[in-house]
Amino acid sequence: MRRPWLEAVGRWLRERDEAGTGCVIACSALKRRYRDILRAACPDAFFLHLTAGHDLLAGRIGRRSGHFMPGSLLDSQLAALEPLEPDERGATLYVGQAPELIADAAVAALPRG
Repeated sequence: MRRPWLEAVGRWLRERDEAGTGCVIACSALKRRYRDILRAACPDAFFLHLTAGHDLLAGRIGRRSGHFMPGSLLDSQLAALEPLEPDERGATLYVGQAPELIADAAVAALPRG
């Protein structure tokens, strides 16, 4: 079920890469195999793994409204998470700081050229 969606996202990423425009997408590619599908379509994809502790995430989830993912799924999402491995092109960023600092760290982590 995820595969066609991930393949479509990967093609979209590749098109932006080939056009030289670049782009940013957000998705929960929690598992290595999901990221592999994206990379198969767009080998130059760069992943930013945003990370935080359980309590911080639970607090943020508890304060939002109208979101499709209920807080009751947090534990299963964290259990399913496979962090970036050393051979994966990407960076891990801690999100327990001001949004401006997270954005600056994300830009600094992106490859140049």
